[in-house]
Amino acid sequence: MGFFTRFQMMMARFMVGRNGMDNMAFHALWGSVIISILSMFLPIPGIISTVLMVYAIFRMLSRNVAKRRDENQRYIEFTEKITREVKQFFLRLKGRKTHKYFRCPSCRNRLRMKRGSGEKMITCPVCRNQFSQKA
Repeated sequence: MGFFTRFQMMMARFMVGRNGMDNMAFHALWGSVIISILSMFLPIPGIISTVLMVYAIFRMLSRNVAKRRDENQRYIEFTEKITREVKQFFLRLKGRKTHKYFRCPSCRNRLRMKRGSGEKMITCPVCRNQFSQKA
């Protein structure tokens, strides 16, 4: 058995019962790398990079898997919400010439309507509120 195989087996035994790499640790690790590169060119304190690196390692080696899983789940929900909003913004930007985007006055749900179709009665699909909207 080669050295690398033995080392791989030793690391696998060490990581049993530990959290390992999850999304939050992965992003903290990459944030640390990016900040350390930027700190070479900009006056950014290097301690931020070190703190992120230590936090990522702490998450990976933690034995409190249930707590880390809950934290990671909240982090994923938060980042998905931001990602969805950014994607929706660019879709609205792309379709701004063909559609008019507006919100329901009752539930604030985002709706769209073809431009040039005049004033119409709209029924919100979420709250069933009816209102008039001009395109």
